[in-house]
Amino acid sequence: MPPSPARRSAGALSGVLYVVLFIASLVAGAVTAPSSGVFATPYSGDDVARKYLAADPAALHRSLQLTALFQLLSALALLAFVPRLADFTSRFGSSTRAGVVRAAGTASGILLVLSASANWVLSMLNSSGDLPTSRALMDLTFITGAAPAIGTLGLVLWQVSRTALESRALPAWVAWSGLVLAVASLLSLLSLVAEPATLLIPVGRYVGFVWFLAVSLTLWRRDGRTPETVR
Repeated sequence: MPPSPARRSAGALSGVLYVVLFIASLVAGAVTAPSSGVFATPYSGDDVARKYLAADPAALHRSLQLTALFQLLSALALLAFVPRLADFTSRFGSSTRAGVVRAAGTASGILLVLSASANWVLSMLNSSGDLPTSRALMDLTFITGAAPAIGTLGLVLWQVSRTALESRALPAWVAWSGLVLAVASLLSLLSLVAEPATLLIPVGRYVGFVWFLAVSLTLWRRDGRTPETVR
């Protein structure tokens, strides 16, 4: 049974929630982060990681937990938006493309859930007590929430944008920008073996937010004024 107009409209707006909640995770994490200014990445040495974990354990605990909370909510919003994107791709494209959107979008959402969960576990550790475990959790947060999550989301952007371009069901700039972002998102997977490719991660994620907002709001407006059967 096709989803009702109300459910379709709510599903469309969940794309906005995905963006807003993820940005909220960044803001909340930054505001409550330790004031030392030290930040560690998977490519940082052990000395940098140790200083980051031990600078202000209480502040780090709050920062990681708030980041985890909002990123988890963001992931759930993404998982709610995926069926709406799959429905769009099925109506204006094909069931095969819709299947790719559903599978890749769900995988990306699950990876973000795992990343948020790893952040929460990291916040519960004695940061100065077990550096190898802490670093393993930091790496797990990166490996799940960065390139793999963005790369799988790139498949979603490609299928939706390709469908939009062929059917003209979305503005041309949305379709073309989605294809470009899809390529950048997929290429960000190279960061797993080459550090310079990490530059593509913020392109796929943050510029991709503009695409998600545009698609989400366009679908929401269309659901609110057009019958379900209109193509």
